[in-house]
Amino acid sequence: MNTPILHAQNLQQSYGTLEAVKNFTAEIHAGELVGLLGPNGAGKSTTLRILTGLQQPTKGNVKYLNYDIADSPIEARRQFGYVAEQPMIIPYLTGIEYVEFVAGMYGVDGTTAKKRAEPYVEKFRLTGAVHKRADQYSHGMQQKIALIAQLVHEPKILMADEPTVGLDPDGTIEMQNVFREYVAAGNSILLSTHLLEMAEGLCNRVLILSRGTLLADQRIGEDWLKSHGHLQDYFFMLTREGV
Repeated sequence: MNTPILHAQNLQQSYGTLEAVKNFTAEIHAGELVGLLGPNGAGKSTTLRILTGLQQPTKGNVKYLNYDIADSPIEARRQFGYVAEQPMIIPYLTGIEYVEFVAGMYGVDGTTAKKRAEPYVEKFRLTGAVHKRADQYSHGMQQKIALIAQLVHEPKILMADEPTVGLDPDGTIEMQNVFREYVAAGNSILLSTHLLEMAEGLCNRVLILSRGTLLADQRIGEDWLKSHGHLQDYFFMLTREGV
């Protein structure tokens, strides 16, 4: 099998006697849309912070292709995009200025950034809004701009933490369509979400966490769903049994 886009090995995060993440190991390859699932307090956000280099793990390592994020942080970070649950849009910039600003940090010039952003702006119906200051945006609009900003440098893998929070139904559907298209183009996505029905319809694989432990790394194709029923039933069976 080809080199994984993301390889996480034996990640552990401890806060005193509390183990927020316990020996998390997973790989993600090109063309995978992977759901990161778990109840509140399962360790999903901590895991994402470690994977994106925002938090140093107590133990373990993270690689993007052959770049270790601790040893080669710049090269590793060029491989991924990250959309946080609470997007930090610079308020005095317009939406398109923010997209250009983020693109510039990855070495993408303004003209190229605008061109790459155009189809996403149209899909999210932001054609007029992108020229307004971000402090006039709703939470949902900020989420859309944050996503566009992370896609224009064309990362190999996108990591998104509850990206549909604050979106209306149309926006949620359109974001799912964008995710599908991005993965169909040979990229990957790691999606943290509480929406199990959405994960079932969108993801081809799920990682299920509970109390910091990875309980399942499961492909959920049509055949698996026929045999096991809905993802929600499988999720609750695992997480309610405890660790």
